[in-house]
Amino acid sequence: MANILVAGAGKLGLPLARLLVAAGHRVSAIRRSDPPPVAEGIHWYCLDLEEPASLAPLARDYDQAVIILTPASRSPEGYERAYQHAQDNLLAHLDGSRTRPACLFVSATSVYAQDDGGWVDETSPAEPASYNGRSLLAAEHRILEYSPAPLVIRFAGIYGPARRRLLDQLRKPLSIQRSPPLYTNRVHQDDCIAILDFLAARQREGSNRHTIYIGADHCPAPKFEMMTWLAEAAGLAAPTPVDAPDDAPRGKRCSNRRLLDSGYAFRYPGYREGYAGMLNPADGE
Repeated sequence: MANILVAGAGKLGLPLARLLVAAGHRVSAIRRSDPPPVAEGIHWYCLDLEEPASLAPLARDYDQAVIILTPASRSPEGYERAYQHAQDNLLAHLDGSRTRPACLFVSATSVYAQDDGGWVDETSPAEPASYNGRSLLAAEHRILEYSPAPLVIRFAGIYGPARRRLLDQLRKPLSIQRSPPLYTNRVHQDDCIAILDFLAARQREGSNRHTIYIGADHCPAPKFEMMTWLAEAAGLAAPTPVDAPDDAPRGKRCSNRRLLDSGYAFRYPGYREGYAGMLNPADGE
């Protein structure tokens, strides 16, 4: 049995904490808002990692810390407060323990700036051009330097029952680049939770061969193709195609080969399988 901290018990962290409790681990979880009414064996801390003083009640001796931070705002300041200030506050607090915990940090594929439509993997240069990518990459480096057994998972665009942004976009007139193809990468929320559980177990066992993994499904696809399929499946208006200049950005295709080679099996290999379970007649209303 391990003593595990889930720092950020939201849409990913709360289901993960429940899985860890069910597996027999001692689990503590942090969230800014009040915990769910049923504790389910989780030791809750309601605190704001951006405020160092609020961490005083938090225990320090953990075998493993799963860090799933969410910016309060999608802005340079919001990302800096979450991924630099909040994370530094947490790591400084945990430094008071007997030993530093193995840390599993949730990042994103926005650390890759490639936009020529080619493939990227964990060995590809991470040279982000966006503020969010730069902030995430800096946070990754901090974890890799801090933890004695670090792991980083870079998730692609997450979707699921509580993440319906693309469906919401289709409810209004929408234009999308059709040519040259503009690639997008997706991963279902349920797979994200299962991937975290899978990697955390391997981290505790010491069986990971790598420190960085990409979490994306098997089907990077042209966004126009994906959104046209989604509109038809949901009974919504198809997007309007836009033909851009040949030198327009084409996005990237994220390879999940390293994760597959480690033994993980996707529940939703592609967006068709994932969205099929989310759609119902009301989606077209």
